Amino acid sequence: MVDVEEAGDDATEQARTQDYWRETSRPTELPAATGQTGHWIFWKLHTAGWAFIALYGFSARTLAFSDAGTAFKLTLALDSIGYVLTALMHVFLLSRVRKITTAPVILTVAGLCLAGGMLQTWLAWQMRDHFFPLAQTLNSPVMPAIFYTSTLFGWALAYFCLRADHEAGLERLRRSKAQTEAMRSELEQLRLQLAPHFLFNALNSVTAEIHERPDIALEMVRKIAGYLRYCLNQQSRDLYPLAEEIEAMHAYLHIQEVRFEDRLTCTVNVDPAARDFLVPHMILQGLVENAVKHGLKHDTDSIHVKVDVERMNAGDVRIRVSNPGMLIPPDDERQASGLTNIKRRLNIHFPKANDLSIREAQGIVVAQIILKGSACTV
Repeated sequence: MVDVEEAGDDATEQARTQDYWRETSRPTELPAATGQTGHWIFWKLHTAGWAFIALYGFSARTLAFSDAGTAFKLTLALDSIGYVLTALMHVFLLSRVRKITTAPVILTVAGLCLAGGMLQTWLAWQMRDHFFPLAQTLNSPVMPAIFYTSTLFGWALAYFCLRADHEAGLERLRRSKAQTEAMRSELEQLRLQLAPHFLFNALNSVTAEIHERPDIALEMVRKIAGYLRYCLNQQSRDLYPLAEEIEAMHAYLHIQEVRFEDRLTCTVNVDPAARDFLVPHMILQGLVENAVKHGLKHDTDSIHVKVDVERMNAGDVRIRVSNPGMLIPPDDERQASGLTNIKRRLNIHFPKANDLSIREAQGIVVAQIILKGSACTV
């Protein structure tokens, strides 16, 4: 017999749980650093950088020529050429080069910067001689060559740094997505293990009743079919409110009730504040299944399973399942697979924020889960 102590009307709580889930079950997607976004960022930084260079060049030319009009015309012509040259360099590197931080690419860009600096110096000299013959400036092209070449080298250095950082960000995103896909695959495998594990134990229970109590075995098969139908209907989600998990646990207990009748009793105490807390599927049922299975091994007369779900002061949730018995190591891997499955899924959804422990004190075995914070979606 199952004794349930819960606050509030069940129908109201169930409706509230379903509404809550509809609001919180929208999938969360990783932010994608698309190529279009990267191009837009480049052009903004490129334009802003050359605007700063033009402002600096205008100031320097005004001091050199003592003529703001001449300085403005030279700045407009020469820095526009620099803007176009570096833009073409970006387009070339983007279309031809996959990895920018390699020696051949660096040497090629250095050569292009040197050639571009010489080209701008030659153009500046030609413009001065043909359009501004009266302009007073240095007679040596060394200073203009140093200025234009260093400007292009500075642009290239900034470009390499930003491009390398962008590529590193894309690589981190690719790795993160790959890890997420691997974790999703593992989580799906863990979920697929749950039904066979439950079905194996349930069919063993049915087998034990077929000869002596065929009517009981038939009723158990019906309830097992209903429970598996429930599991199939819910397999599209990874996380469930505790209220739904409690209902699933009750369905499992009803199956065991049919077999053990009055030998099995269960008390469930649920803190209303914990009902909406999201947990991995079949967490409660796994703990209760373990308690019933191993508790009856040590007490052939009866077993009482107690389930306590509590929302603690810090907002954490504590789940405790206790039963009479002795804590012994599992005989084989199959016996421990249920708890191992639970622990792995907790590590996925509550990384470094969960604690699963099993201990024995004065003939009572207590399995306890403490969940901190909110569950992570995968």
